[in-house]
Amino acid sequence: MNLTELLSNHREAFRQKFTEALAKKNSLTPEQTAIEFKDFIEQYVDEKYKHAKRLVNRINEIEKPVILNIRRDRMREDRCKICEANEPNVHAIEKKYGGRIELFEVIEDRQEGALYQIIFHEEAEEKKMPLTAVINKGNILKFWAGKTVEAAVYEIYINKSLA
Repeated sequence: MNLTELLSNHREAFRQKFTEALAKKNSLTPEQTAIEFKDFIEQYVDEKYKHAKRLVNRINEIEKPVILNIRRDRMREDRCKICEANEPNVHAIEKKYGGRIELFEVIEDRQEGALYQIIFHEEAEEKKMPLTAVINKGNILKFWAGKTVEAAVYEIYINKSLA
């Protein structure tokens, strides 16, 4: 799974849904709406995706494997027990591989957290936190949502990338 393609597909699906909703509200066809409100639609979609796009671009520029950890904010009252249980595993990987990998931690309710929906595109009532992924040169090798992942499992995918 290529991160840029996932972003592009998600963005296009959102654009279509937004255009259809705007068409319904203005009693127009989606085609008419796409033409008449083109600039507005583009501006709205660009604004909605700019933080996720910036993060994807940063991840894609990195030549070494990336561990992405999208989790709930540690300061929230409704703590994520799985996020906290998985944290030592992520830190063990960071400590073991040091400068040979890059760790990105993203808080799910911040703007960059939209990357969760882009990667984990299942229709679910509730987000499954944390979402962790091993990414190499813009390609998601493997991701997990709502579970702790042993350090040895991350290592399998990291070692494939480093080989």
